[in-house]
Order: sequence, then C-alpha cells, then structure tokens
Amino acid sequence: MKWGLAIEEAVRFHGHLGPWLVIGYRAGAIAKDKLSPKDFHELYCTVRVPNKIPYSCSIDGVQASASCTLGKGNIAVEDSDEFEFVFVNTTTKESLRLRLKKDLLSKLSSFKSIEEASRYVIGLKDREMFE
Repeated sequence: MKWGLAIEEAVRFHGHLGPWLVIGYRAGAIAKDKLSPKDFHELYCTVRVPNKIPYSCSIDGVQASASCTLGKGNIAVEDSDEFEFVFVNTTTKESLRLRLKKDLLSKLSSFKSIEEASRYVIGLKDREMFE
C-alpha cells in the first residue's frame, strides 16, 4: 500500500519549497521505512520544534510524508527548543527518535535564500541530517 504524498505534492500542500518542509518530510519518510506501519493509522508522531515559522513548517512535511495528521489526531506538536521527531508504530510499539544535527541548524542560517537552503537540505544524506 502506497500512502503519503510525493515531495512535489507536499510543496503544493504547504505552499512553497523550504528547508524545514524538507526536513519534516524526510523525517516522516525515514520513519515509514524503519517502522514499517501497515497503514496510515499505525504511525504516531510527536514533533518537538520551536512553535514559530520557519521551524513549524516541518510539521507539514511530516503530515505529507508520514500521513500523521492533525485531522486524524496521530500527530502532536510540542513547542520546544529541541528539534526532534519521535515516531511510534502503535501496533508494534517500536519507536524512532530523529534529532536534527546541531551543526545543520547553524548551517541553515548561513544561506542567503530559502531556495539555496532548500537545495542544500535536499542533497543531504539522512545521517547528515539526523542523529
């Protein structure tokens, strides 16, 4: 069963391409791969990021890729100075915590444009993005 949106559809859903959308999208895609939920109801996510733009854009990325949505109630958002995504397969009880690498945070602030930052994040390997 294929579910979740392609990144292009996630961009349409969110309204634009941005590095934080990509970060959330990638977190959700990794969780689906590692936790192997059978359908879109089995995955639950807690997003811990500062509750302000641009960081909150990662929430849309998770909703788009992992189908953890506010409407279904299988996502929680916690205002935090941390940058992490905690996923749980509610059937197997397996969990996955993805914490953004600290050096990535400072690197993102060095780009002159959102397009440049987005291209950079898209090009990262999972292990370069998350601990």
